Amino acid sequence: MNVVEILTNVLLISASVLCIALIYFLNKIEKSVHSISLNIQGVSIKLIPLIESTLELSNKIIHITNGIESQLQTTRSMISGIRAHVDEILNVENKIRNGIENAVMPIIKNVSAVGIGVGSFWRKYKAGKQNKYI
Repeated sequence: MNVVEILTNVLLISASVLCIALIYFLNKIEKSVHSISLNIQGVSIKLIPLIESTLELSNKIIHITNGIESQLQTTRSMISGIRAHVDEILNVENKIRNGIENAVMPIIKNVSAVGIGVGSFWRKYKAGKQNKYI
């Protein structure tokens, strides 16, 4: 046997060992992939109820939100009605106050002017009486 034949045999043996190792590691990789696939299936089976309950929760939240929006709209309309009534009451109050002021203020001014006039008259009258005696 010469060196070339020995190296050829070593090369063939090495190639055979590499093929056996490749088959072994491919088998391990296939088992790992299969295990990962089973784990993913298990997780997806467990996620289905979670997704369903999340959808149900979402639907309930939407229903509650719609109810709240409806009640909020009703409340807004009630507040608008109350505001309108309060504005009307304030307008009536202003009209009454203006009416009373417009009717009473001239009378008060006239009475005040009469009071000032009577006061002036009495001052002049007393001053005239005092001047008579001097």
